Amino acid sequence: MYNHQKKGKTMNPLIQLKTTALITTIALAIFTGMVARAAQIGASVSSAVSVENRVELAVSNDPQEVTHIVLDSGVWLISGQINFLSLSTPAGTMFTAGNISKDELSFDPPETASVQAEEVAFLGNIIRPVALVPRTVEVANGTSVFLVAGSFNPNPNVTAWGFITAVKIRNHAP
Repeated sequence: MYNHQKKGKTMNPLIQLKTTALITTIALAIFTGMVARAAQIGASVSSAVSVENRVELAVSNDPQEVTHIVLDSGVWLISGQINFLSLSTPAGTMFTAGNISKDELSFDPPETASVQAEEVAFLGNIIRPVALVPRTVEVANGTSVFLVAGSFNPNPNVTAWGFITAVKIRNHAP
């Protein structure tokens, strides 16, 4: 009888070379696709929170995040809007604030922060839209920029929603 068993199988060297080259090409394509590319001048980055997903604001002097974006290095023009909804607003003074801050939640710089106070007398539900002053910032790669809001009135039923948009205007400051 003839024994057809082989002790070990070997792959044809040409097939092995082609297989290795194919695996290397696929790995390189996946890796280069995952590497972040710098935004071109004129590119935009944005984030929005819809009214259905609005953020509850604590009655506090501390800024609270509505949403944020992450930017690559360069100079960006950033704008945004916050909409406040106060339900069953009691009589008194309604204070709200918003800002675009980088690196941390903050109402600084005060030049771009918006603080509003309004005397209200049992007006029920109040919607207050606040367009923020556009801000030009130079940032390093991976910088977080926040859309922040605050509610300082005694009403615990205040929520916020809105958007933040950044447009790249330069790669580096002149």
